[in-house]
Amino acid sequence: MNTVYRTIHRPSGKPTSQLGRSIRQHHHCRPIPRIYLTSASRSLRTPTKSPPTLSQTPRIFSHSSRTMATTPQFARGTDATQLQPELGTLLQQGWALDEEGRGVKKTYYFRSYFKAVSFVNVVASQSATQKHHATITLRIGSVDIHWTTHQPRGLTDKDLTMAQHCDEAAELMGSVEQDQGKKCGSFSPSPGL
Repeated sequence: MNTVYRTIHRPSGKPTSQLGRSIRQHHHCRPIPRIYLTSASRSLRTPTKSPPTLSQTPRIFSHSSRTMATTPQFARGTDATQLQPELGTLLQQGWALDEEGRGVKKTYYFRSYFKAVSFVNVVASQSATQKHHATITLRIGSVDIHWTTHQPRGLTDKDLTMAQHCDEAAELMGSVEQDQGKKCGSFSPSPGL
């Protein structure tokens, strides 16, 4: 039989409890109840499902799909012949078409989390100015950027212009090659490098 116990933390008589009383007077807070579940049944304490093994297929998320389009899909009303050279230049600089060919994406690597966040802030500032926003994934030492236009759907000059801006911002922020980027758990002797 399962038994549920409910406990309520009450403020202590220490001087720090004056702060708690002050907050409760102004914010009408109540003590937070905690609920504990205890069981005499062994089946509830032992996981019934085995942990995942290395032989199981890893989950692939949409942002890390391995298939890329080979033909760009420009938005309706866009002059593809005018944008094709600019797209070609970006593809030579490490950008890739997304799975549908309607956007471009690239991953930048940085030696520190701070530099990665700074890069995102530079891109965000320009995005706000241009009223065009990317899908951005921030990790400890890398940033994934995906530019596409949603209305009308497809690649536009804004996507390509913002992609070029990202390359300039990454250079300014000191982007590095993938093997030099900060990894989770890696030690950097000087923060911010």
